[in-house]
Amino acid sequence: MVICHITINPIDYERRIQNQAGSASEAGYNVWIVALGKPFEKNQEKKKNYLLWRILTPYYRGGPLKFLHFNWKLVLFLFKKRPDIIHCHDLWVLPAAVLSTIFSKCKLIYDAHEYYPGLEIFTRNKIKKKIWILIESLAIPQVHILLAVSEPLAKLYREKYPRLKQIEVIRNLPKKEIPKKKFTIPEIHPLQKKIILYQGHFRPGRGLENLIDAFPHVPGAQLVLIGGGELEEKLRRRIEKNRLEDRVTFAGYIATDQLISATACADLGIALFEPTSINYAYALPNKFFEYIMAGIPILASNIDTFQAYINEYKVGLTVDPFDIGKIADTINFMVSDIERLDEWRKNAREASQKLNWELEAKKMNRIYENIQR
Repeated sequence: MVICHITINPIDYERRIQNQAGSASEAGYNVWIVALGKPFEKNQEKKKNYLLWRILTPYYRGGPLKFLHFNWKLVLFLFKKRPDIIHCHDLWVLPAAVLSTIFSKCKLIYDAHEYYPGLEIFTRNKIKKKIWILIESLAIPQVHILLAVSEPLAKLYREKYPRLKQIEVIRNLPKKEIPKKKFTIPEIHPLQKKIILYQGHFRPGRGLENLIDAFPHVPGAQLVLIGGGELEEKLRRRIEKNRLEDRVTFAGYIATDQLISATACADLGIALFEPTSINYAYALPNKFFEYIMAGIPILASNIDTFQAYINEYKVGLTVDPFDIGKIADTINFMVSDIERLDEWRKNAREASQKLNWELEAKKMNRIYENIQR
């Protein structure tokens, strides 16, 4: 049986897709991934656990033409190859997936990485929101199983689409991994300062600007930002304004197989999502669980999803993400209490034995097994 994962993004940093593909392959399925390709990349490549097909488009940087051209080429690909299960990642490739199910007997899994009616970008563009939500609502009858990343988001989808056949929660958990002790992030000096780490996309609503504004009041610490995104230049100007150039390091993107080891270099991981949208109010991102796998304490915003895990596993503290003074005070409190830091680290290592992809994969593979019945 062939499972075909489809995404309009490059596959390089799609940890969720790579984990799902890898575990399905280990369970005996024939797995493909169809992803966005860039000029000069191979259009087909054999990976360890799956066959990677890249769809090349001259519009890969973005915009409506990227969506139209990619989906058209994807329809042609799926119509020709006819996989048994289409595992569709995100709303942006759902049109091609649905058209393919109409003309074949394949089953469709819609992996909704977010709750799209509450997407941040749609709050700024109402027309785009109406178009995309209409597309989603028209596609839903063809969906056999919808996957959500957290129970609150699954509940929202149940309420919005009560006729959905099945909804399951598959969390963004990392694979079990022991960090490499000798790994270091360039340009940081862990023997001299406490390392405060944010890793992920630089986007509005993730608390980065407030974190930087709080940092002048956090002496003896260095802030490391792993990743990149639309806010980077704005963050650099804010760092300059706060005279933090010698205390903030932009580490860029780090390869998936090195990320946990890089994260483990830090003393504290930051996840200050601001509840400015439904998705951010119920956020449960990769980074939160990657901090746990790396064995570092977490300072998270006091939204319900983070609070529940912090309360259960005792891996850090939460704070109001809008309160700059409180953010600074809490960081200072956390990194100055060595005994408590060690306790949080110990709890994180214990939590990683329960919050890992190897356990979540069992549920994912049962879904693949049952969808064919």
